[in-house]
Amino acid sequence: MSKINFVISNVPAELALAAQLIDNRDDNAHPLNHKDFYKSRAVILAKTVAGDIIGCAAIKAGEGIVGELGYLVVSRHYRRQGIAQQLTQKRIEVAQTLGISILYATIRDENVASKANLLKVGFQFWRDYLSIRGTGNTVGWYFLALTDDIDASKVMQSLVGDRIPVV
Repeated sequence: MSKINFVISNVPAELALAAQLIDNRDDNAHPLNHKDFYKSRAVILAKTVAGDIIGCAAIKAGEGIVGELGYLVVSRHYRRQGIAQQLTQKRIEVAQTLGISILYATIRDENVASKANLLKVGFQFWRDYLSIRGTGNTVGWYFLALTDDIDASKVMQSLVGDRIPVV
């Protein structure tokens, strides 16, 4: 693997390039809401030595001790090199510096690579629920407790609310 740098960025031009990478992903199941993306708590970029952005991932907008992961994408030419895994690991490190006690992510059932990525870094599967977008898709909920004093079950139940579990 070529040398890849992982950096936190809030530079508007870099965020625009990251948003473009997300917009052009090949599994674009849901179009990117640019306004929400720019409000992310942290955006981590994967950059080549030449400075090209070849991947990104974020901790979505929010505040407090709960953080949601999202917007993970790696350019097609750089996949299968561990970059997604490193972006996820970097998000965990950033979350800890932000005082986040629990991270969670929602992953479409067919997205095997993303589920494996989360499980490799210690996330736990919570439950499957039907998508609230009315698509009939199954969405898995995953979490990672970053502190020992967090009641993960209570937090996760508060997040899923009245969604319909898949049995």
